[in-house]
Amino acid sequence: MKLLTRVVCWMGCGVLAVGGTPAVVRADLASDVQVVLQDKLLRKASVGVDVFRLGKTQADVKEIYNLRADVPLTPASNLKLATSSAALDTLGPEFRFRTVLLLHDGDLVLIGDGDPTFGDAEYLKKAGWKVTTVFQNWAEQLKKLNIASVRNVIVDDSIFDENFAHSRWPARQYTSRFEAEVGGMNLNANCVDFTVQPTAPGQAVAYAMDPQTAYVTVRNGCVTGNSNGIRLDRKPEANDVALGGETPSRGLASVSITVHDAPMYAATVLGETVAEKGIKVTGQVKRDRTQRQLREKAGPAAAGWTIIGIHETPILPVLARCNKDSMNLYAESLCKRLGYESTHASGSWESGTAAVGAFLKRAGVPEPEFKLDDGSGLSRADAISPHGLARVLTYDYYGKNHDLFFSTLSVAGVDGTLDDRFRNADVRDLRRRVVGKSGFIEGVSTISGYLKARDEQWYAFSIMMNGIPHLSNSEIKQLQEKIIKAVDNSTVSASARG
Repeated sequence: MKLLTRVVCWMGCGVLAVGGTPAVVRADLASDVQVVLQDKLLRKASVGVDVFRLGKTQADVKEIYNLRADVPLTPASNLKLATSSAALDTLGPEFRFRTVLLLHDGDLVLIGDGDPTFGDAEYLKKAGWKVTTVFQNWAEQLKKLNIASVRNVIVDDSIFDENFAHSRWPARQYTSRFEAEVGGMNLNANCVDFTVQPTAPGQAVAYAMDPQTAYVTVRNGCVTGNSNGIRLDRKPEANDVALGGETPSRGLASVSITVHDAPMYAATVLGETVAEKGIKVTGQVKRDRTQRQLREKAGPAAAGWTIIGIHETPILPVLARCNKDSMNLYAESLCKRLGYESTHASGSWESGTAAVGAFLKRAGVPEPEFKLDDGSGLSRADAISPHGLARVLTYDYYGKNHDLFFSTLSVAGVDGTLDDRFRNADVRDLRRRVVGKSGFIEGVSTISGYLKARDEQWYAFSIMMNGIPHLSNSEIKQLQEKIIKAVDNSTVSASARG
């Protein structure tokens, strides 16, 4: 990619043009941003900002504002922009996750491809599908083939390594949906969903699980009362769930908990679904990470291997759920799938982040400006500069996958993680004109994306704030929005100056 012309504004002072291109003086932007940065909430914070004006061609790009933009900061979920961009650039827009069920020597063999959408109830409900819909369809196919029984149900999850949970994710949040384990075979975002129904006051509640599975055992200590305080808990490497707390006397409540070892969870539910359809499972549910390789070595004819079903998922909905909905499992699956693609060995966080790093360098991000530890930004060991994220956005803006990438981003005031942003009267007109990605972990708030300004030009921006006070993110978001508004205002004043 061609070098960008950089016009650097430092806190409202001078303007520096590089490469002989006349500088566009925008002192009003710098001074307006400086006012925002004086807010007491940012007194101890580390703030980085970068803004590029995107012209008709790459040669027209200008950096119009830069505040410590080359300093790596913790990105939180803004890292998903780098991971998803790398996946789209490397795997390509035609890529599909491909999960296969085979019959071999009397065994059902489930070969995973790391598809994070598989059985994801929240994602699939738009199509009227349930967690086990694909498994049910495959069971029907077995019946059509007159298969009355199978021996073992085997899962091959070798597309990824067996390191399901990252060592630097928050230690106490492993039961939360946003910290689900990552497997080479996934099911329902690697969670079990509970619907809790009140009974008589003081009595144990009734509950239903989705999927209904013996993979999880439940101790029900939750009672019907007056408060909404349902708790789900389990030990880190076990699936014995404690349902506790209290639920109001009226209405249903929905809660979820993650599972340990998602591939075995998926295989267990597959076996249960097949059995429910009247096909006996005479053996065990087990893992065998050699089946993919054995199947590939069998060649095109693959004697003895019968394909029961193939489930494919295009990359677009995976990218959209990663960026719009900020699903960590989706970002991590993309990261590890990149690792497999680059090494042809089981994808890992090490190989996946190396692949994302290689993409960042292709996009023009200097290596000192990033350090990657996972794909979602959940790890506090991740770091990337605002300049790095702005360069990624610029790369995508001029890239061949421009339209597809834009469609995966949240539109302010419309959908995704930006659907409730820009509500205040002074910034409300930015709704639908800002598309991008927000990010938050404790002490960190970020937003990066594109602005279609009032001068009809597009701008790429990244605003990163580290070290923010506890419980201040809602106020911090408003400060970020004021900075974006300052960019929008500056485009009008610059046009008026001619």
